[in-house]
Amino acid sequence: MATAPIRHGIVVGIDGSDGSFSAAHWAASAARIFREPLHLVNVLPDAPSATGGRSKEEFAKLLQADSERLLERARRAALDGRTDVTIECSSRPGPPAKTLVELSKTARLLVVGRTTTGELRSMFAGSDVVRVANHARCPVVAWRGEGDHEEVDTRPVVVGVDGSALSNAAIEHAFEFASFLGVPLIAVHAWTEQSTLRGYDESARFVDWTTYAEQKVADLAESLAGWRERYPDVELRTELERRGAMVALIERSIDAQLVAVGSHGRSTIASALLGSTGQGLLHHSRCPVLICRE
Repeated sequence: MATAPIRHGIVVGIDGSDGSFSAAHWAASAARIFREPLHLVNVLPDAPSATGGRSKEEFAKLLQADSERLLERARRAALDGRTDVTIECSSRPGPPAKTLVELSKTARLLVVGRTTTGELRSMFAGSDVVRVANHARCPVVAWRGEGDHEEVDTRPVVVGVDGSALSNAAIEHAFEFASFLGVPLIAVHAWTEQSTLRGYDESARFVDWTTYAEQKVADLAESLAGWRERYPDVELRTELERRGAMVALIERSIDAQLVAVGSHGRSTIASALLGSTGQGLLHHSRCPVLICRE
């Protein structure tokens, strides 16, 4: 019988963008809280066909030197005066997304900076972040934010809840983060008539939506009951939103320090890709997004 791998450490993809350096700083705080080592990884680009008269070996040395310089800058950004975080830096060959997915097989958490400035240096384009989130074997944080916050951050963690198995995975990790951070957790279930009936038509006129909403509140409380018992220290608030999940969670991200979601919820076309909620959060969230696949 195969045994599950021992998950250890927080891996951060470093590509030289401001987003990746901010992600390293955020991840170092998470590493300190969870008492995990931090692994900063830079993926070496392939040497171009034209190397300006240099040999491939010489060009490879230049790429390695540049990688080490980026990693040292990321290490300084991560430490930022901290002395209680163990940091490892490494340069790896290969496509960025594929390399990080491979590292995720034994990591506790994978962090990727999602730049908002369109920096040319960034290796992790939007498609790469989505690819990592789709295929990683551990939870993925797509770092986004308007700037660094103080070490003592009292903003809540937000989790999207829809009753699916993936939603349960997001709930578990959201409770864990809220407990370690010592902040409230807000569980949000969003619904619309269209998403409820899946084939919105005239029959919607005959649905008692008030009764339906009351039942949803009861279902939400039941789905969270076990987690309340497991994490009695977490202040839990539940919210039922009669609108699209993506809009509701993006709005909540403005005042949150982390938003957690499953990678595709109940979407019937999302077995291979993030659902619309996850996609929208990756592009528009105002805080880091935690994506849980299993």
